[in-house]
Amino acid sequence: MAMTSWLVGAAKVDITPPLHIPELGFIPRQHRFKGVHDPLFAKGLALETDGSAAIIVTADAIGFHRNLLGKGRDFVAEFRQKVHDATGVAREAIMLSASHAHSTPETIGLTPLHEIESAEEWVNALLDELVICALEAWRERKPAIAFAAVGEVVGISWSRRIIGKDGKVYRLPQRPKDEEVEREGFDSQVGILLFRRDDGDIVLVNFACHPTVVQVNDLISADFPGALMRFVETHLPNCKICLFAQGACGDVNTVYQTTSNFDDVQLYGMGLAGEVIKQVALLRLHYGHPEREEIAQTFRRISGWRSGMLTPQIECACERIVLPPRPDLPAPDEAEAEFRQELGKVGGQMWWMRSEGELTEEERKLGSQVRAAWDKWQVSVRGRNEKERTAEVQVIALGEAALVGVSGEFFVAPALWLKSNSPFPFTLIIGYANGYNGYLTVRGAWLQGGYEVSIGQWTLCGDGSGEIIAERALELLRRVKTEKFHPLQS
Repeated sequence: MAMTSWLVGAAKVDITPPLHIPELGFIPRQHRFKGVHDPLFAKGLALETDGSAAIIVTADAIGFHRNLLGKGRDFVAEFRQKVHDATGVAREAIMLSASHAHSTPETIGLTPLHEIESAEEWVNALLDELVICALEAWRERKPAIAFAAVGEVVGISWSRRIIGKDGKVYRLPQRPKDEEVEREGFDSQVGILLFRRDDGDIVLVNFACHPTVVQVNDLISADFPGALMRFVETHLPNCKICLFAQGACGDVNTVYQTTSNFDDVQLYGMGLAGEVIKQVALLRLHYGHPEREEIAQTFRRISGWRSGMLTPQIECACERIVLPPRPDLPAPDEAEAEFRQELGKVGGQMWWMRSEGELTEEERKLGSQVRAAWDKWQVSVRGRNEKERTAEVQVIALGEAALVGVSGEFFVAPALWLKSNSPFPFTLIIGYANGYNGYLTVRGAWLQGGYEVSIGQWTLCGDGSGEIIAERALELLRRVKTEKFHPLQS
């Protein structure tokens, strides 16, 4: 393979937690794991060309809230600073994203994980492991040729907010009759970046779907994204590493939602992996062969296949935005009093934070009331804090492909709008990137109702936050396209 202007490295670090680390933080579903079904990994991708560079770390995690390390510290900022200090790569060109798998530790700030016994040490160790992953990818850079392609898979994902013509929200299998459905959005596109090196291929996959097939399971699992990556790494010849970057899945689930069936995990992963392997095979077939380039160019033009070789060029932009608060914020004093009253009904005991499966029916009922009061109180306080509602939008352009990082649960409609209006032919939306701001809802969501706007710490930002993010992201994409900012040193 001839030398090119791309230098690309990849790395993989095991981040499987010890079993004493709590799963989730959704009271009363917070409990300890009982074992490991499949390990969790962080995977790093480092890119450099002509004095510009970027580093992307994806992880089998539910997300990374900035408050993970406690008051006065910022998990994402510290990650970026450590990576910057060791590599010189600009902080705004460093991305940390999560797959949003739900059978992973509680790292999205629903409970103060750093205050739980022996968990603080693990959180700091996790930060170090993520940094190590980034640095190993950076040290491992070698010449490469880069490509992008867009595939499609139907049968994996479906809308979890099916809007009926009556204005109500439905989910499968309670979907109304076809003629009674107003809209039901999902994104069947599979975004693929391929980096070909002499010693093997590096593949990044982008797809939008909640990994909740085995959520809140007793066993640690990376869910279907883990199965997807394992299948590609095992069955794609000459594959060095496969990374998964979650898309705009805030209102998108797997078709059968949570089945707690690991066979389903494998099947979803295999279905996606098949499309990835097909697209990589076609990229290998139709690019990089000078003797057939004339025919290849004609085929690529007339077939409509979305693919291309990426020009060795890296640009980036990053901006933080204060989003509006949810419109129904409770009064903090009243919410706290309500919580204290409900807690008093259970004798002030914290047994309601145990796993739901360990509670009696009566305990479950009382615990649910305490949980609801707790969340209402926390929402009343956190929702008034601008820092909690400060989201980040990041753009990293790799030639003709742009990665848009969004720090929350981005809804699919504004994401599809952003893709269709992007000045880049290949635009990958990456959710759960550089922080966690909960659900970023679309306009009208509060009128429609549904889980995503319920009183919970997963929804602190208000109506139309998704459109605000999309509009600002488009501005950044256009700026990056025209200003040609080269991020190496900052």
